Amino acid sequence: MSEAKRSVVILYEHELLGMGIAKYLRVHSGVEARVAPGHDLAAVTSALAFGPTVVIYELGEQLRQVDLTALAPQAVLIDVSTVVTRGPSVTTEATGLERLLQAVSGPISAIPLAAQVSLPTESCLGGTLVAPAR
Repeated sequence: MSEAKRSVVILYEHELLGMGIAKYLRVHSGVEARVAPGHDLAAVTSALAFGPTVVIYELGEQLRQVDLTALAPQAVLIDVSTVVTRGPSVTTEATGLERLLQAVSGPISAIPLAAQVSLPTESCLGGTLVAPAR
C-alpha cells in the first residue's frame, strides 16, 4: 500500500460527524473510508476486520466496551469525540481536520510512535491521536 493511500475506518456516534469526516477525507485526499456506527458492535467488528491503517472514532457508550487496540493492532487511532455546545463556530484551521489529513495521507513517519498527541482543545474535533508501536 502506498504512503499516500491508507485504509481508513470511521466509527461514529453521530452520523453527521462520521459522514462529514468521510466526505472531507474523500474530497481533500481521495481516501474512501469505511464508515460504521459505533453503537453497532457487529458493524464495528466487520469494519475493523479489514485491517485498517487508520481508525477515526467517536467514543460512545457501546464503543467503550471494545478494545480498539486489539481489533486494529497496527492502526493509528484518532479519537474525535466531541462535546456539543452552543458557542462560536470554529475555523477549519482550529478543528484539527489538517491533523486528520496528515494521518491519512502524510508520511507515516510523521506520526509519533506509541504516542498520544492532543488535537487542539478549542476544536470541535478535540481528542487524541494514538500511533501504534512499530
